[in-house]
Amino acid sequence: MAEAEGRATSSLARVIIENFFYVGLPPQMRMALEEDEKRLGLNRRDYINHLLFERMRAIEKRAPVKSRK
Repeated sequence: MAEAEGRATSSLARVIIENFFYVGLPPQMRMALEEDEKRLGLNRRDYINHLLFERMRAIEKRAPVKSRK
C-alpha cells in the first residue's frame, strides 16, 4: 500500500512540476504565457491560480449541462 501511495505522490509531483515550468509546451506558447505573466505582474504560482480562476469563471458562464440519467 505504501508503495502505491508513493507512486501516486511522485506522479502528482511530476505533473505539478511539469505544469509549473510549462514542460512540453511549444516555445511560442511558453513565451506567450511567460510574457502574460510578467504583464500582469504575477509570480508563476499566482499566474497559474489566475488562469484556473478565469477558466472556472468561463465554465460557470456556460449553460448548465443536462444530466445523463
